[in-house]
Amino acid sequence: MNDTKEYLDKKLKQIPMKPGVYLFRDFKNKVIYVGKAKILQNRVKSYFRKTQTDVKVEVLVSKIVDIEWIITDTEVEALLLENNLIKEYYPKYNIALKDGKSYPFIRITNELFPQIFTTRNIVKDGSKYFGPYTDGKRLKKTMKIINKIFPIRKCKYKIDREAIENKKIKLCLQYQMGNCGGVCQGLVEEDEYKEMVDAIIRFLNGKTDNIIQKINRRMINASEDLEYEKAARYRNQLKILNQYNNRQNVIQVDFKSRDIIVASVMENDAVVVLFRLREGNLIGREKFYLKNIHDQKPTIVMKNFMRSYYSDTTFIPKEIFVNIEDEIELFEEYLLKIAEHSVKIIKPERGKKAKLWTLAQKNADMLLKELMLQKLKLENEPTKMVQTLQEALNLSVPPIKIEGFDISHIQGKFTVASMVFFENGRPKKSEYRRYKIKSVDRSDDYASMKEVVYRRYKRLLDENKMLPDLILIDGGKGQLNVAKKILDELDLHNMPIIGLAKRLEEVFIPGYSKAQNIPKASPAVILLRKIRDEAHRFAITYHRNKRDKDITKSILDITPGIGEKRKNILLKEFGSVKNLKKHSTKEISDKTGISEKIVKRIFR
Repeated sequence: MNDTKEYLDKKLKQIPMKPGVYLFRDFKNKVIYVGKAKILQNRVKSYFRKTQTDVKVEVLVSKIVDIEWIITDTEVEALLLENNLIKEYYPKYNIALKDGKSYPFIRITNELFPQIFTTRNIVKDGSKYFGPYTDGKRLKKTMKIINKIFPIRKCKYKIDREAIENKKIKLCLQYQMGNCGGVCQGLVEEDEYKEMVDAIIRFLNGKTDNIIQKINRRMINASEDLEYEKAARYRNQLKILNQYNNRQNVIQVDFKSRDIIVASVMENDAVVVLFRLREGNLIGREKFYLKNIHDQKPTIVMKNFMRSYYSDTTFIPKEIFVNIEDEIELFEEYLLKIAEHSVKIIKPERGKKAKLWTLAQKNADMLLKELMLQKLKLENEPTKMVQTLQEALNLSVPPIKIEGFDISHIQGKFTVASMVFFENGRPKKSEYRRYKIKSVDRSDDYASMKEVVYRRYKRLLDENKMLPDLILIDGGKGQLNVAKKILDELDLHNMPIIGLAKRLEEVFIPGYSKAQNIPKASPAVILLRKIRDEAHRFAITYHRNKRDKDITKSILDITPGIGEKRKNILLKEFGSVKNLKKHSTKEISDKTGISEKIVKRIFR
């Protein structure tokens, strides 16, 4: 720990007084946080102040073992780079969309005759993207309208001039149904198709008046030319567009296009609501759920959301109603670089605009309350797996809280135990515990299980803490009987406890010689297996760490000439004795400055 602190102190002194991006890495060399700064050294040093009172920052700092930075010319460039790095690494402590969810976009491909379809993947190939859309039903309706009004091609073929000239692709059923103009056979000119794509772009941006006028003219012309079937098709298209327009909410503030963004924050959750206003029409109301908030202010959440959201969407209006308090000029410059036109960030204070802002905020507050209620319901209402397990074991209460135990060792050496905690069918890693077995120095799973069960529940009773609803022992009747005996000694006679045998996935309960008749494919057995496997994984991980540590200690600590300082240098450079063996003595000596003579002693 001291070595890490010394290393970080040296690093902090090397950080330049320039704008840029900083990355924090943990002991696994994984990026856990990415940030940007106007002055890198000042910003990064602020995390390590002794007077730090922010709990979330303290937790983050405790995980940092290395710092990297990238210098940029301006703070705006740092903001752009920060956004790219967050999307590359998905750091644990950066604000992010819940469950890493990616919302769908409408994509217009960069081709001679573009395709139009929905996608969750953004490909930087010149394609245009509209969205993201958080309302799946609305997205489907939008695509349905596009396909009904515009005879855009539906196929995935690469259609270029050569394909058209050589008639490589045949007309399909979509052409026969009137849903495609037949671009593959050259039946639609490039200019005509481009005009149609431009009309779709205007439609997606809420500009339908011009489209209605054009279709209306075509309907009249077709009628005058006695092409009644074509006129009827145009009439149907007008009907669809007018119905679409009638469903749009007209916001009578002005006819400008703008986005209105508000956030509602509570503890570690946040909801961001975005209203898309285009020429006086509310064409979209999107909602985004964010995580890793750690009680951040709504303004901080807003800045993180804006940085990420506007880097992906195609259309950025010239006005954005949002409350970010500071760094307004920085974000306006950031949006200028992305949108290639000036963008004004405004917090409306009075009048109709302020009322619209208040409406958006009420939406966000309501959605956050709904989210918190759903979370509360999930926490308190047993899942189907838990309910099935209750029925299978005939328990009086649902086993919401389950603790699972496992023992791990190699021929009686480095014996350890694990205890994993599942709440309502889901692991809760903050409650996991691991134990170094103290009373057993040989291969004895029964004695080891006896010790760990006693230690766990004696402590819970002494500290007057909540007991689990069910205990799961990894093993058959032998391990189960030992654990049950300990519970009886602690006067926990009524504590539900079961054993899950490895070989046939059989479930045993105290007092019954035969396994319970529970189908192997039952959700109850699947849940028990999941807990057993997690306990096994956790025990094995601890066992390996302890074994590797002891092995490392036994070699480096007994080698003459290797003191604490040299040992730390070797472990910092190579990580472990195992990695050390992969290099030559000369290479190790060159990298560490330790004489080759001493390195040879380690190898001997």
